[in-house]
Amino acid sequence: MANYQFAVPYFLKKEGGLSKAKTDSASKNPSPCNYNGNTGYHTNKGVTYSSFVGLSTKLKYTANCTNFLTMPNSIWSKIFKNGYWDFWKSDNIPYQSIADFMTWTVWGSGGGSWTKKTGSIGFLYGFLKSKNIKASSKNNIKEQLIILAEQNEQNLWLELIKYRYDWYEKLNQPANLKGWRNGLDGYKKWGLKNYTFKEKKNFLNKKNIKVLTITLLFLGSIYYLKSK
Repeated sequence: MANYQFAVPYFLKKEGGLSKAKTDSASKNPSPCNYNGNTGYHTNKGVTYSSFVGLSTKLKYTANCTNFLTMPNSIWSKIFKNGYWDFWKSDNIPYQSIADFMTWTVWGSGGGSWTKKTGSIGFLYGFLKSKNIKASSKNNIKEQLIILAEQNEQNLWLELIKYRYDWYEKLNQPANLKGWRNGLDGYKKWGLKNYTFKEKKNFLNKKNIKVLTITLLFLGSIYYLKSK
């Protein structure tokens, strides 16, 4: 099964540190925090100030300026796992690349609404629809993606990246387009190097079948001798 910690180093590297970019929609809700005499910071390590405050009670950390400006790993990890990874209950997705990409869409677009088809839900629903697959619920989106991954995990992952790449342009935010696409290009390069796309499908290869057969025969012989 997928592990939320697998892609954390990449996510942290990609997101960087404090941001006060006006082109980001998060700039509408900046923090009240002062850093080196400057204000207006709305995001740190990819976590918006709104999310930082909104998740604090649930995740039991203090939403003050010190924690926002330093964003300790203990807090960031809680936010990443509970606020983004768990939206799709990704612990029970058997494909790391697909679980990470689904989390990517929550990170960038929010979880969204099934009724309104917004956020991550709307994006993945649209992807399946482009393949003539109509999901019947939020959970069915995940089920359909797992079925597709069983056929060819790497191909699905690359198709999702391509769909996201084109989807960015449809948002009509030219000031952000290059940065978004560069981030996706970096993730693709990182993923091709770090994902094996083989763990599940190769578990019962010829070598493993031979070892499993010998083991079962051995255990069977022991059982037979003991029963005599």
